[in-house]
Amino acid sequence: MEIFKPKQDLETRRNPDRATEGDRRRGGWRDFRRAYPGFVFVLGLGLGLMLAVDAWLVYKRVDYTSEVSSLRSRMTEAERARTDAIVQTEENKLRLAIELIKRQSKFDKKLHLNVSLDSAKMYLTREGAVLREMAVQFGPETPPSATDSAPPVALPRGERTVQDLSDSRIALDGGATILVAGSKTLASDSTSIPPGSLRIGSEDMKAIMPNLKAGMKVYFY
Repeated sequence: MEIFKPKQDLETRRNPDRATEGDRRRGGWRDFRRAYPGFVFVLGLGLGLMLAVDAWLVYKRVDYTSEVSSLRSRMTEAERARTDAIVQTEENKLRLAIELIKRQSKFDKKLHLNVSLDSAKMYLTREGAVLREMAVQFGPETPPSATDSAPPVALPRGERTVQDLSDSRIALDGGATILVAGSKTLASDSTSIPPGSLRIGSEDMKAIMPNLKAGMKVYFY
């Protein structure tokens, strides 16, 4: 029985002028770079930005560590011991406050929102039952500056209350705001987030909007 072969395949096999053509799928890095120069450029640019951010973070950490060491070297033993005790006490207070907020949110019988700063998740919850889990993006925190008169801004901690809401934002007491991503997915929205605020996906906002109202509790921990 004669096996049918496509005409294009037969012409390729029988044409000696096309015998030296290679398979693009087997090409090396040089062929890939020539075929997709734009993609290679964007890939290299992204890698360079990541390395630059990492280098800046390492520099800031070394700078802060050096500054702390310099300040501690000027203290007496008694001052260092008292400072360490104060820092430890404040850390213990913060841990205790966070645990109390978690416990309170689990036993809240009314519908509320929980925001986990560690896992970057927000939950629509009632009496410990999670009704919806949502990814969250946080805005930066601004530390106090000697050259800037603007007050420092930190991410919310503890209990907040919904003051006002619309299709694009949820305003909380204390100045924090929950924004909605302008693009279809949260990861594809590259616009900046105001300091001390956060952002959720548009699909998540549409899903929870019928359950939101002014006066609803929002727990940050």
